[in-house]
Amino acid sequence: MNLTHRQLVRARENFGMLRIGQLAVYALFLTTVSQAAAQDLQISSYVNSSVIGLNQQFELSVELSGSDANSAPQPDVPNLDAFASYVGSGTSTSMELINGRMSVSKTYTHHFIATQAGTFEIPSVSVTYRGKTYTSDPIKVQVQKGRAPSNRRSPATGRRRQSQSEDLSNTLFLKATVDKSRVYQNEAVTITYKIYTAVNVSNYGISQLPNTVGFWTEDFELPKRPRLYDQVVDGRQFKVAEIKKVAIFPQGPGEKTLDPLEIECEVQLRRQRSNRDIFDNFFNDPFFGRTVRRTLRSNPIKIDVLPLPDRGKPVNFSGAVGTYSIAATVDKEQVKTNEAVALKIVISGSGNVKIVPEPQLNLPADFEVYDPKITEKISRNGAAISGSRTFEHVLIPRFPGHQTIKPISFSYFDITSKSYKVLQTAPIDIQVAKGDDQFVSAATVNSKEDVKFIGQDIRFIQMRLPEFERRGIVFYKRAWFFVLLFAPMLLSGMALGYRRHLDKLSGNVAYARNRKANKMAMQRLRKARQFMTRNQQQEFYGEVSNALLGFVGDKFNVAAAGLIADQVDEVLKSSGVGQEVRSAYLGCLHNCDYQRFAASDSNNGEMKAFYEKAKQALITLDREI
Repeated sequence: MNLTHRQLVRARENFGMLRIGQLAVYALFLTTVSQAAAQDLQISSYVNSSVIGLNQQFELSVELSGSDANSAPQPDVPNLDAFASYVGSGTSTSMELINGRMSVSKTYTHHFIATQAGTFEIPSVSVTYRGKTYTSDPIKVQVQKGRAPSNRRSPATGRRRQSQSEDLSNTLFLKATVDKSRVYQNEAVTITYKIYTAVNVSNYGISQLPNTVGFWTEDFELPKRPRLYDQVVDGRQFKVAEIKKVAIFPQGPGEKTLDPLEIECEVQLRRQRSNRDIFDNFFNDPFFGRTVRRTLRSNPIKIDVLPLPDRGKPVNFSGAVGTYSIAATVDKEQVKTNEAVALKIVISGSGNVKIVPEPQLNLPADFEVYDPKITEKISRNGAAISGSRTFEHVLIPRFPGHQTIKPISFSYFDITSKSYKVLQTAPIDIQVAKGDDQFVSAATVNSKEDVKFIGQDIRFIQMRLPEFERRGIVFYKRAWFFVLLFAPMLLSGMALGYRRHLDKLSGNVAYARNRKANKMAMQRLRKARQFMTRNQQQEFYGEVSNALLGFVGDKFNVAAAGLIADQVDEVLKSSGVGQEVRSAYLGCLHNCDYQRFAASDSNNGEMKAFYEKAKQALITLDREI
């Protein structure tokens, strides 16, 4: 179709008008931002729940609104050590264009875990900007034992009320599924938590883990970036991501209910226009949208736990359930007297490998045996938790002759056949010849003593120091002279260092946690000692575990909630902590987990010994880092 010269000129004019209209929109946006600069800065604080359960995580949000929200300094994190421990912080910014005016707000969200029951007041939060101080109102909260009801409290801002009014239940939800709901005691149940979304989720984080009292838990390793796939639910297509997978082992029979998992996520919503015009695509850009925060809770999980049958239960049955195998080997079968032999026992299979007890040995009477070195290898990548537990004993034969290590047995409840099974190793024959010396060599094994001297004590050489005669001291060699000389410089240096220390405590959260780590750990140990005096075993080992995990979390500025022994080992290893110190520390953590769910109670003497061992492990780790 041919156009005349006049039609071409008119088309160019229309196109120019369109470009002018687009530039006018940009000018209107910049004018709105400049008008917003005249608004005053406002600060408000609020919590996501005024009633908090003990050991439950809660949020304290500090919101800055106004044109200077992005320019104002970040308010300090309030000190809640009286009833809560700090976990971490996050920041979000929101910009909205309402009736030609720009609304800007910046929210600092601080996560805490309640550690003390009672009624408390969160102090006011203040920020100083351009010579003026802005202060929020204090907040009263109640921390109660047990799980608190989910009574979310919205802030008093119109933006938050508008966000909460958005109903996204049909486009965004969290679902928990189990591989089986009827199991035996100590049998693994795999729970998978998936998020289903038909909207754009920009960020999410776990805010509340289920209460797992009565369960032993093991987290599966998932990729840092969840894999997305499509799934149709009730005729609607969703994007699905697996965000958490955990195996739980119920410790007692009966009907069990696992509380929901709770996550906080940010959803990006686009602002839609009712009338279609040439600027629809411009205003539908995500920049002109807004981000709302949503709390998602999964469905609770109910599990029917069957007791283990009494019929056919072996005498040495320790509670292991799953599928296992056992093997025993020695590093050499021909040795001399007083020469060390390494006996390695490996129990491997699918199940809760961490609670596998140390096998009982039936050794010849003239064999000296040392406490074993215990190592674990856990696999969390497949469909089930599996792994192995290795016990390395050091044996020392004292007399020559033909010796036999009798078969070592291990019993468990087999899930496949629904019956008890007893495994036994083959007997191990060792030929012991008479030794040539009186020393025990243990260079190829890990034992308590590398060399042990037999037959006599080691006698130490004592030297007597000569006596010196004092002939007199001049005044400038006296101690008080040097004290007076260097005291002013020393005091000035101490004052400067203390000033810098206070500045770092107020502005550096990681430094503050690091400095308070030892103090918090010792407070928890004192609380554990109170449980020990009352012979409360589970509470005692639980508080010791909190002290060990909390110390690592504070020292390395990581969240202690949900922290497991393998993560502790990775953090310590990456920080250059030696193998011996890590093994002692992790051994205390494993003992806490085992004793909290053990079938038999520990006596007061065992708890006292373990208390000193855990305290020494803390002190040693503190010196190492």
